[in-house]
Amino acid sequence: MPLLDPGAAREKRWVVGLLILALMLRLGFVLMQPSGFYFFDSVEFDRAARTLLDLGRFHHSYEHLPGYPIFMAGVYALFGREVLPLRLVQALLSTGLCALIWLLGRRLFGRRAGLLALALCVFFPVQIVLPGIEYPLVVGSLAIWGGLTLQALRSGEPRRDFICLAGAGVLIGAACLTFEAGWAAAVFMGFWLLMEGGTLKRRAGASAVFTAAVLVTAIPFLVGMAESDDFRPVLKRAGVHLPAAPDSDAPLSQGNGTNLVEAKLTAMAERPGFTLKHIASEFVRFWNPYPDRLWAASAGFREKAHREDARMRLQNPLVTNRKKLLYAAGFSVLLAGAALGAFMARRKVVGWGFLAGWPVALGLAYAPFFTQMRYRIPADPAFFLLAAYAADQLLEGELVNALRSLPAALWEGWKRVALKIALVQTFLLLALLFGLVLGPLSLLMKLFRKDPMEGVVQGSSFWVVREKTSEGLQECLRQF
Repeated sequence: MPLLDPGAAREKRWVVGLLILALMLRLGFVLMQPSGFYFFDSVEFDRAARTLLDLGRFHHSYEHLPGYPIFMAGVYALFGREVLPLRLVQALLSTGLCALIWLLGRRLFGRRAGLLALALCVFFPVQIVLPGIEYPLVVGSLAIWGGLTLQALRSGEPRRDFICLAGAGVLIGAACLTFEAGWAAAVFMGFWLLMEGGTLKRRAGASAVFTAAVLVTAIPFLVGMAESDDFRPVLKRAGVHLPAAPDSDAPLSQGNGTNLVEAKLTAMAERPGFTLKHIASEFVRFWNPYPDRLWAASAGFREKAHREDARMRLQNPLVTNRKKLLYAAGFSVLLAGAALGAFMARRKVVGWGFLAGWPVALGLAYAPFFTQMRYRIPADPAFFLLAAYAADQLLEGELVNALRSLPAALWEGWKRVALKIALVQTFLLLALLFGLVLGPLSLLMKLFRKDPMEGVVQGSSFWVVREKTSEGLQECLRQF
């Protein structure tokens, strides 16, 4: 009978203890919260869930994706129509996300890094707070990271790989029905599977299986929108959050909101300079540690929302200036650690790249709109994993060596980038030279049958007649 690995037994105790602690922290926060809502979107989700239970359909004013109200309606049907059971279930799901992060970290980076990533997920304040908010971030993030974990568990065996890819597609398809980040995850994973290592046939097959599973999960919802001619869940909010280009007259949103989306997209296409500047600035803002653009932090907005629905809380202790500063400091450290982890993993860990690619893809997906802090929360687990790997390498002593070699690595990387820039510059300069200078001159030379190299008028052909020589051996040996 094989002896139990002492390291595995110790790891199991740490994992169980951290998961219990994660659950206790989340339950403690949930139980201390009042029953009211902090965000007005929560009121809309709650109204849609109750209407779904009462009438079997959503409220006519509902303009969001259907996944989260369906989840809320299921919890209400099982445990009663109170907010507390919903928050308790979300605390369990948030603890499940911690378990996924441990599993993924252990597979990619090893035992210690997996435990460190689990600890970061357990104690990071936003992850503790989210279960107490009626918002699709917990459910949607769990679905996305369940899909990312499944695709990372592939082993090369066809049957297992098919099951993992199909399961990942179903989970991320469910995320597509929950919040907008799900669609970004679906597109990202489809391209990632197509571009990762292996033969083209294998990559194309993996991407096709994943994409098919996403579509099978999401198509009933898309077909339902088409049959009812109601595209508000995918168009209304997009139209509101797209920027209004200067000197453009954006109309009021009507019906599905198609008119507003078309007007704003047309104005952005006609003003490429404004559009590129907006996308670049919003992509940079996506990484801004300090959370801004929080309507819930405005006392005037909360008062107005409270008048519309008395369940809206007049006080929101989650968005005080002190807590926003603490979050900014913590996120800055986390982001710096994740950058170091990505630098260390780039040559040492196979299959790590999607951890760096997913936050970038998410930022690019939101960049055409107006970004907010909550949009990057589905990418937080990637930062936990990469920062945990950096800490693991620090404990191993490898991080110090890597930091010493960082200037040389940055210089080599810059030289590769500079080479690409030089190639583009050369192409542009030669294109201008040949297109604007030598091209017209050559056309004129051909038109007037002039050859500046010869200085004589040619005959009926542009070919130069070869001089007749004796073509002896000595002449052939002396070609210059």
